[in-house]
Parts: sequence; C-alpha cells; structure tokens
Amino acid sequence: MDSSGIYHNIQKGVFAIKFTLLITQQCNLACTYCYISKQPASMDMGTAEKIIDFVFDHARKGEKNHVGLFGGEPLLEFDLMRQIVEAFEQHPRFNEFEMDFSVVSNGTLFSDEIADFLLAHDAIYCVSCDGDSLAQDTFRRFRGGGSTSHIVGETLRQAVARLPLVLVNAVYAPETLHLLPDTVRYFMDLGLRQIYLSADLSASWKPEHIPVLDTALAQIADIYIDAYRKSRPVYISTLDDKIAVILRGGYKPEERCHMGVREFAFTPNGDIFPCERIVYDGDPSSAHCLGHVDTGVDLSRLSCHMRAEGDGDNPCLTCSMRQYCINWCGCSNFHATGYYNSAGAYQCAEEKSSLRTALQVIKTLEDEFPTVFATHAAGFTSLNIWQYP
Repeated sequence: MDSSGIYHNIQKGVFAIKFTLLITQQCNLACTYCYISKQPASMDMGTAEKIIDFVFDHARKGEKNHVGLFGGEPLLEFDLMRQIVEAFEQHPRFNEFEMDFSVVSNGTLFSDEIADFLLAHDAIYCVSCDGDSLAQDTFRRFRGGGSTSHIVGETLRQAVARLPLVLVNAVYAPETLHLLPDTVRYFMDLGLRQIYLSADLSASWKPEHIPVLDTALAQIADIYIDAYRKSRPVYISTLDDKIAVILRGGYKPEERCHMGVREFAFTPNGDIFPCERIVYDGDPSSAHCLGHVDTGVDLSRLSCHMRAEGDGDNPCLTCSMRQYCINWCGCSNFHATGYYNSAGAYQCAEEKSSLRTALQVIKTLEDEFPTVFATHAAGFTSLNIWQYP
C-alpha cells in the first residue's frame, strides 16, 4: 500500500501534520512491491495511548492534524482500530485541535459494520487497488497466490454506495504502466471521483518507459478533459496536483517534505519513523528510526541518508522546473536513489511529463471554461469534483 498524497485536507486545501499508526504488520496479501515487512505484530493499547499522547504533544492548533490508520492490513485489527480512534476522541485535549482520521486498506475486508464506523467518525477511506483484474492481479494477490481483483472491485462498489468519499490509490510499475488509462476508466466506471496514481519508484525503470508514460498521460488527459465537458469532473492526482502547482507558481514551503517534524510514523511497538514508506520491518536499529514514544525523537538521525551537498552532479539544483517538482519528497527519493535528498531519473522524467500534460490540460479547458481552475489556484485541488452531483 502507499498512502502518499492522500493527506491533504480535501475540503480546505491545508497541508496536514501527519501521524501514521501502523497498528499491525500482519497482512492477508503478498503484494510484490510492498515496502512493509509482514510480521505477526500488532499494537497494544498501552503503546497506542503513549502514541496518542505524543500526537497531542506535537499537534498544531490552527492546522489540520491527520491521523492515518495503516498496516499491514489495518482492518485485520478492526476492534483495535475502533479502540484507538475512540481513545483519540476521548483524550482531554482532543477538542483543542482540528483532527481527522483515515484508513488505508487493501480492499479485501469490508462490511456494513466497517462502513458504519467510518461514517460515525467521519474517517476518510482509501483503498489500494491497481485497477481491473489485469492490473490488480499482476502484483496484488493473496498470500496463497489467489486473485484479489473480484473482491476489491466489489468492495469499491459497496463503499461508493455507502460512503460520501472513497479514495483509491493505484501503484504502477513498468509492467502495468501502459494500463494506466484503463485503470482510470475502471475507477470512474465504479463511481470513484478521487484517484491517486503512484509509481513504484523502487522498480527497474528504464529510458524506454518514458515514451510509454507520455502516451499514458496524454490518454489520461483526454479522459480528464472529457469528464469536465460532461460536467462530471474527476480528481486525478497526477494532473490535478500539477495543475494547482503551475497556477500557484510552485510548491509552497508548508507543502514540502517535513519528515520527522510534520510527519511521523509509529510501528506496533512504538518506534518512530519519519514516514510510513520507510518503516520496512520496523527495526529500531534502522538508520531511518528516529526514536521511540518513551524516549522521543532524535532528528540528527535524518542525516544518515542525506547526500552530501556538492557530492556529484545534482541536476535538480539548476533545473528550471525545480519549484514545480516533488524533488523534495524524502521517502520517494530514498526508494529511487537511497538518499532522502536526491531524486531519481524516472522521477525526473515523470515530473516533467506530468507538468507538460497538466499545462496542456489547462490551456484546453481554460479556453472552454475560463474559471474552471479557480479552486486549484487557491489550493483546493479536489474541490471541483464536489461542485457537481
């Protein structure tokens, strides 16, 4: 699973202080690209309560504070999840802060009881799904090798029928890159309106994949434009995020990576990491680990995976697109290059292609609907989709 990109406040456009609790490292799937080691480890309430105290000690007033329930597969521990959310809401400082919750699930576990819980606590529900059967079953299978696409597809149908907002995140690799337009169509046919597309940056990307990417994004742009023309706009992260950043003149400081300062991830035993995407097996001896809820955070450990300034060529430093690019995303950089502060070649190509495609979308749609991207310019990238029934 990959939760990157879902933590922006979908209503207010305010970047969140992000706290991710890996409540279990157990999972019923064996996704080949997953970055979390599967272990029979789940969080106990004693540890959860310490993490909750940590969250309120580091939460910020006047900003969105986001708590993500993550795994493994967090819904394997649904009762524990419910206890943790209730403990947050019953905390004496809860009303001091603006706080929301999300659950990132593989989509194989869903029920009316789960839907009722999400509704009762106004929790965002995000399903990790790579698309239809061809895309989904390439990497996301049960531990015994069985197909997951039919179950996850049914979960998405049920969730759309029950919940006001369902997010979906598709991870793609070289083998499934060409399927991205079909993936977007599949999600739209299911009634999904907020779609995230995330590259597996640890995969073996090669220069010959770039023309495939360009073609896929051009086709997705056509789908996106057609949806606006039919008054059924859809949010697609690869386009909408770049449309917003172009119109706003670049990423703002608060939007950039703040690993270990505005972003924390907690393992089942209370170890603290700067992002859930680099927890791996949760080993506290890992150079990524910043500390424990009992001892606090040691930010000096972030330097362990920093590339020395001036160490080799860094084309990002002189690139004219630098302000519009996510070269600042520490966990993405690490998956691509092994350094928090050094982007990879495929990232660079993907960012440039996304920016070119987004610019073409802006030109096309603004000619037809002059004020169509006013909300994007104000930082409310997903607001357009809620202006239509």
